[in-house]
Amino acid sequence: MTMGAQGDEHREILDRLHERGRQRAGALPEFDAGKTISRAYAVRDAGAVNFWNVLSPTERSAFERAARPRTFRPGSVLMREGEPAEGVVVILDGRVRVCLSEDGRERAIAERGPGDLVGERGTAPGNVRSATVVALGMVQALVMETADYVAFVSEYPGVPDLVMKQTYDRRGRP
Repeated sequence: MTMGAQGDEHREILDRLHERGRQRAGALPEFDAGKTISRAYAVRDAGAVNFWNVLSPTERSAFERAARPRTFRPGSVLMREGEPAEGVVVILDGRVRVCLSEDGRERAIAERGPGDLVGERGTAPGNVRSATVVALGMVQALVMETADYVAFVSEYPGVPDLVMKQTYDRRGRP
C-alpha cells in the first residue's frame, strides 16, 4: 500500500518523536516509522479496535511482563470515580460496566469486555478517575501501574495511536 504525502508526513513526525525519545531516555529500540504507519492505517481500515488483539506479539509480551494478572469477583470495583488514577486495566475475560455519578446515583454509560483497555485516560500525572468501573461477573485482567504504562507506550511508540483509535471507536458504542 502506498501511503502518499500524508503517510510521508506522518513518517517524518514519528521519526522526530522517536529521536526525541531516544535523546531523553537513552537507547530505545530501533523504530520503523513506515511499519508503524502501515499498521495504524490497517487498524483504521479494519474497524473497531480491540486493544489487546491489535498489539503485536512483542508488545503483548512486554505488557504481560510489566502488568500483574488479577481476578475480580462480580461487583468488585476496578476503579472508582474521583479516586487517584494509578494505572490501566486490560480485560482478558469477562465484562465490566462503566458508570458515572449523577445526583448521588450511578448511571451506566458503557460496558467493556475482552481485549478492551480501561483507565487509559487517567494516566497523566495527578489525574483522577472520571468513572467507576465494576465487574459484571468474574473478570480476568492485567493491571499495569501508571509509571509502567508510560514506560510501555514510550518503548512502543505505535501503541498510543492504537489507544487513540480505541477511544474514538468507543464514541459510537456504549
